[in-house]
This record gives sequence, C-alpha cells and structure tokens, in this order.
Amino acid sequence: MNPKIKLLATLISALWLTGSPVPAFAGGVTGGATLPEQIVQEGTAVEQLAKQAEEVETQISQYENMVQNMVNLPSSLLGQIEQPFDQMIQVASRAQQLSTQAQNIASQFQNLNVTPDSSGEMENYIQNYQQISQNLSNAIDNALASANLNPANFSTVAQAQQAVANALQNPNSRNAILQAGAEVGQAEVTQLAQLQQTIAAQTNLQASIAKKQLAAQNANQEANQELNDALDGSGQTPTYGNPSFGWLN
Repeated sequence: MNPKIKLLATLISALWLTGSPVPAFAGGVTGGATLPEQIVQEGTAVEQLAKQAEEVETQISQYENMVQNMVNLPSSLLGQIEQPFDQMIQVASRAQQLSTQAQNIASQFQNLNVTPDSSGEMENYIQNYQQISQNLSNAIDNALASANLNPANFSTVAQAQQAVANALQNPNSRNAILQAGAEVGQAEVTQLAQLQQTIAAQTNLQASIAKKQLAAQNANQEANQELNDALDGSGQTPTYGNPSFGWLN
C-alpha cells in the first residue's frame, strides 16, 4: 500500500480510538465507509487498475505488431487478441467509475470541512477528476474516429466488445482497430496516472486535516482532565482545608 495511504489509515484508527467523529458518506467505493476510509479504498483501487491498464496496453501493442501484415488470422489467435480488448473496455469503464467516485468523495469532504484552504484545494481536485474523465472519453472517441468507427457503437461494454470483435474479423479494419486499441490503452495509462496523482494529493490533504482534528481532540481531552483535576476530581471546588460551617444551618 502507498505510504501516504498508510498514514491516513493510521490517523483513521487514532481518531476512532479517541472518539473523534469521522464523517461517513454512503455510496462511495464501499457503502457506509467513512470518508477517510473511502479515499484509502479509492487509492488502492486506482493503483490496481493502473497496473492492469499498463499490462493491457502492452499486450495490445504486441498484437498490433504481430498481425499488421497478416491477411487471415487463425480463430485461436483472434480469440487471444479479443481478450485484452475486452479488458481494455472494462478498464475504461472502471476508470470512469473511479473518477466519479473520487469526485463525490471530494465534494462531500469539501462540504464537511469548509475551511478556505481545504475548500479551495478540494475544488481543484473535483475539477481535476472531471477533466480526467473527459480526457479519457475524448481519447476514446478520437481513436475510434481515426479507425473509421462510430463512437455510438461503443456506448455500452457489450456494444464495444461486439464492435471490436467485428472489426478484428475484417482484414480491412483489423489494423485500424488494433492501432485504436493501442491509443486507447495509452490514454488509459496516462489518465489513470493523473487520477493516482490527484488522489494522492487529496489523501495528503485529508490526512493533514485528520491530524489537526486528532491534535485538537487530544488538546481538548487534556484541558478537560486539567479542569477535572482542578475541581478535585469530583466536579466540586476543593475546600483546601477550610472548616465546615454546617453548624450555621
């Protein structure tokens, strides 16, 4: 796990042990998880997806070089080529989901921690997530257009898989779809790297705020303990040896 994500996880545990409230937000990476927990989960999910995207991009590029001069493809090889394309489509779909989830986490955190500095930084992260999602969509549309494929035929995962299968079976469109796949794979790698960087920055900010909250919680507990000690531990002002005047009653 990323060291910065570990730091935030440690702060979460500390805040929980001291009883400091950690806001929850349903509907994120894991329903019911707190906001700090969600950004930890988000960072881990993006890190795993980025590794998958790199592997898929490499596989598609290798197949592009392998079959570019082949007129006919054996059915077994065709099936092998379709596999990384299916994974590429799934990666694109998942990347969009994670970008949206990260945006939602940032928006909710911004609403719950409305200090001028953190609010402004969270707004930048929200805009970054929106731009990452748009950049990936644009890269896919451009790659498909360059391959003379209609983006409308790639509206769903199932449609995209069928369109790719059809294009790979046609010698006239095979090289174009392989090139488009390589371009989309590279775009996924690039945008997921941007997503990782933005989430890491957001994780740092949330960790910093959590650290300040923990320090404030500890200071408050110490102040309460000092007050309790000053009140003789019983909530009553100590007599300091003064005689009782109960006989006057």
